[in-house]
Amino acid sequence: GGRARMMMMQPLRCVAVLLVLASLTEAFVPAVSNIGYRSGATSKVCSLKGTFSPILRRATVGLRAEAETENTARAVGEKDSGRHLDDTRERSDAVSDIYGPFWEAAAEILQKRLGVELEPYPIPDGYVRKEATMGKGKRESHVYTQSYAFQTKKLRQIRAAHVNGGAALQVLNFVIFPHMNYDLPFLGLDLVTLPGGHLIAIDMQPLFQSDEYKAKYSGQKVLDMHAKHAENLPWGGDFPEEAKQYFSPAFLWTRPQEDKEVETHVFDAFKDYLNSYLDFVEAAQPETDAERLEAVKERQIAYLQYRAEKDPARGMFTRIYGPEWTEEYIHGFLFDLEEKIEAGEYKVGETLPTTRELNFKPTPVG
Repeated sequence: GGRARMMMMQPLRCVAVLLVLASLTEAFVPAVSNIGYRSGATSKVCSLKGTFSPILRRATVGLRAEAETENTARAVGEKDSGRHLDDTRERSDAVSDIYGPFWEAAAEILQKRLGVELEPYPIPDGYVRKEATMGKGKRESHVYTQSYAFQTKKLRQIRAAHVNGGAALQVLNFVIFPHMNYDLPFLGLDLVTLPGGHLIAIDMQPLFQSDEYKAKYSGQKVLDMHAKHAENLPWGGDFPEEAKQYFSPAFLWTRPQEDKEVETHVFDAFKDYLNSYLDFVEAAQPETDAERLEAVKERQIAYLQYRAEKDPARGMFTRIYGPEWTEEYIHGFLFDLEEKIEAGEYKVGETLPTTRELNFKPTPVG
């Protein structure tokens, strides 16, 4: 918004150069151009990672997204254009809210497992629920994005974004970020349904790739869980090389074609991975070694920067809600740690104050 524009004025020349040089790189979700979500980029000339403050980086990426949205010559799914939203033909008889039961199950598990430790996490005003109309004529449909967020003394942010655009688009992005005094992995449950099929990425995403870390968080019990679900949910294909550092040996990446597979096999995996992750949370002990704490901090920030800059939902949200809302949502909520640190709001192991109450239900319309 206005704050970002003010920050941009002084270093405008540098930003302009970066905008010319920077190209879209592969998304965090693996390249799946054949079903219209995100095709791989042709090159990566430079990275904004670590270059500016979070506010300036947000403005730079936002300008790039806005410029790309105006390029109407792109094909469906190319470079995260969001143009797949125009195509509803293949899912006209689809389940109207395929991920609603997933969120209901997650909410029940969180309340049961975390109990009184669970507190509301602040969501910026105007971002709890957002609605819009997309498409034209017979393809016009209503889309909403509902956000949920919680926190505990061990878990810095537990958040979910539930997007429902009918036959064109359904998403549940559910991520848990631990506090920086724990070496816990991130829990990433990314469920996407588009006109051409489903994209499912489920993992306890590691901070480190050492054998010791893998043994701790991807041991035999976790590998057995993965193998059980992989029998019904086959591997979904290659994904970007640079993203491999953020996946564990138990990464479940699949592309089911039928809604029934999502409602059964994916649903079971979703619950198992969430419960398994909360088992690790329950047993987790805080780190005390200064060197280890610094390593955890570095890896957490690197992960968040990567996710924010490569967010595959950017084109979708920009096309539906516009670039300003999109960049604030990505950097001010979905991946907000850097801004919280910069503002002096984040304290390791402490929860953030908020006036919001615990809420697991969709915001009433009207």
